Amino acid sequence: MSDVETRGRDRAAIAATAAVEKARSPARPEVTRDETGSFGRALAAAREARGLSQSEVAAQLRLRPRQVKAIEQEDLASLPEGPFVRGYVRNFARLVDLPAEPLLSLLDSKLKPADPLRTEREGAKAVSPIQRVPREPISGRLVIGGVVALLIVLAAFGWWTMRADGQKAGTAATEAAPASTASPPPSGVAPAAAAPEPAVAAAPPAAPAETELRLSFRDVSWVEIRQADGTVLLSQTNAAGTVQTIEGVPPYTLVIGNASKVDLEFRGQPVDLAGSASRDDVARLRLE
Repeated sequence: MSDVETRGRDRAAIAATAAVEKARSPARPEVTRDETGSFGRALAAAREARGLSQSEVAAQLRLRPRQVKAIEQEDLASLPEGPFVRGYVRNFARLVDLPAEPLLSLLDSKLKPADPLRTEREGAKAVSPIQRVPREPISGRLVIGGVVALLIVLAAFGWWTMRADGQKAGTAATEAAPASTASPPPSGVAPAAAAPEPAVAAAPPAAPAETELRLSFRDVSWVEIRQADGTVLLSQTNAAGTVQTIEGVPPYTLVIGNASKVDLEFRGQPVDLAGSASRDDVARLRLE
C-alpha cells in the first residue's frame, strides 16, 4: 500500500470521528445578530431551539403563560415592577441555557429612569417610589413620650414619699405608748389579728408595641418594608411557614409579593391585603 493511500484513509477516519462527536454533543442555543439588541427575542429563539412552548416555560418558572409572552415581546407595562422582572428574566435565561447578565443589561436599557431596577444595576442611590413618601414630623411623638415618662417618675416619687411618712408615724406612736400596753391582755380576750397585706395584682400580658408589624407567610413571598425616613427595615424573600416581626417609625410603606398567602398584623390588628393587591398578586400599601 502506498503512502498516499494510507494518508487518505487516515484523513477519512478523522473526519468520520469528528462527525460522530458533533452529532452526539447537544446543540446550544445561539443568539443571532437580530437578537443581540432584544432580550425578549433572544429568550424566544433559545426557547424554540430547545423545543419548548410558552406554556411549558411558564409551568417550569411558576409564571402565567401571558407573562412569558410579555417577556418575549418586551411588554414591560404588563409585567410587575421591582425586582420581580429581573428574577423572571434571570430564571428564563437559566432555563434555556443563556448567560443572564447580557440580557439583564438589555432589560435595564429599556426601563424607565424612575424604575428602581435601574438603580439596582447602576449601584446609584436613586429615589424609588417608596422613598418619595413624604416624611412626617416625629417631634410631637417625642414630646408626648417625654411627658408620659415624667408623669410616671413623679407618681413613683409620690408613692415612695407617702410610704416613708407612714413608716415614721408608726414608729413615733410606738415610742409614745405607755409601758403598760406591753402587758398581756386579760383572759378571754383574744389578741387582734394582724391586718392582711394587700395582694399584689398580677401584671397584665404585654400588648403588641404601637409600631409593631407582624407578617406570617403561608407560602414563599418577597417583601420590602420602609419606615418614615425611607430606611429599609426588611427586603428579602421569605420562606413558607416563617414569621417576621418588625418595629420602626410609622408610617410604613410596604410592597408584598404573593400577597394572598401573607397574613399581616399592625398594632395587633389584622390588615386586609386583598384591597391593595394588583392582578399579579402584589400588594402596595402604607400604614400610619
